[in-house]
Amino acid sequence: MLGTSGRNYANRIWEIPTSGPLVTWVLMQSPYTPDEIDIIDVDSHYSPHPTFWQDHAPTAFKNRVPRICEDEAGLPEWRVDDKPFDSIGFNMIRPDGSKAQGNMRALPQFDDMHAGSYDVRARVDWLNEHGIHQQIMYPNIGGFSSQMFYTKIADPELRNVCIRTYNDAASALQAESGGRLVPLSQLPWWDIDAAEKELERTVSELGLLAGPTMFCAPEMHGMPSFNQPEWSRFLSRCEEYEVPLSFHIGVPGGGAQKPWLESNLDVTTQLTKGRGMHLAIYTCNSFLSNSWLIANLIFSGIFMRHPRLKVVSGESGISWLPFFLEAMDFQWHENVESQDKREMWNDMPPSDVYRQNMFGSFWFEKTALAENIDFLGADTVMFETDFPHGTSLTDRMTKDVAATLSTLSPDVRRKVLHDTAARVYNLK
Repeated sequence: MLGTSGRNYANRIWEIPTSGPLVTWVLMQSPYTPDEIDIIDVDSHYSPHPTFWQDHAPTAFKNRVPRICEDEAGLPEWRVDDKPFDSIGFNMIRPDGSKAQGNMRALPQFDDMHAGSYDVRARVDWLNEHGIHQQIMYPNIGGFSSQMFYTKIADPELRNVCIRTYNDAASALQAESGGRLVPLSQLPWWDIDAAEKELERTVSELGLLAGPTMFCAPEMHGMPSFNQPEWSRFLSRCEEYEVPLSFHIGVPGGGAQKPWLESNLDVTTQLTKGRGMHLAIYTCNSFLSNSWLIANLIFSGIFMRHPRLKVVSGESGISWLPFFLEAMDFQWHENVESQDKREMWNDMPPSDVYRQNMFGSFWFEKTALAENIDFLGADTVMFETDFPHGTSLTDRMTKDVAATLSTLSPDVRRKVLHDTAARVYNLK
């Protein structure tokens, strides 16, 4: 647990354990299934503790990397070069495990939220309590795909230092957890050469083998889109290192739409200071936002040029995917020229391309889960909890999730709860 000494975040002493063994994993019965399966959760989020960057930053940048300060209302916020950068993260689970309702900042203080949001030992305890073996972790500040490092930090060198420092700290966190917590790396996607070098460093030196979380629309910021030749070598490196690219939902440019309610407010204000219905509208639409990415990746022929590339659609659910794959197949048959079908896809319909290269995950879905997994293929489907977000699984939902999982065959349960994720994310 983090220490407590008042609300002065700038001078507060944070007692982060740095030694001593964590609880050793022993296969236990999960509340989600009676099967003896080491469950892998492929979508959760980590909110850095207040000295996360400073503990690992180069000496010359320790006072410039993200650090916790107080805003005008006395609430903690991250600042970079003494300029506002981000809140302390989208955390909705209280210390007792119950879920807060409302906007993204319903729990504005570290002490208001479950310690597993930011503390390694508390997070591993949470895994043990819920019978989960390993957990993939996306970042919870700076954007789920690093976009705020580009939009809010003007100094290119500082941007890249922040990204490298995050990865150094993430590697240390993974080691401290004994490999139970598996952070995704972050890359400076705004500089393709630097992104390639950092990809190599995170895999070869830092052991972050689950790969990076990526921004889905670099073209929004004057960069080439992923189908352009400038990205070819980077994508080939991902094939070579066998790491997936994970694209989380809700990223600007991904297609998520602004709620109508109180439309005079900008999206950020609606989500961080508005009502729960604002967040609900945005989230429901965000689940579908990766449809743009999936269609572009498949119809551009990227997977034909990079047949071993693995791409994960993070936190998007799976129930809408059967319709979307059918829609792509229909458009492919009806509108794509025969020559393109032969030359770009080797006559493979989009649904088969998806099954070869792409992966999704589910958590709260009930309707026709077995049928949807059968259509998509169990080798493309994984399980998540989304801890500690507003749509995350809580103890209140455990019986429902267990009942839904019971509709799957034992072989399919093993694939979606463990085998597919272990293969995709290189977990041992």
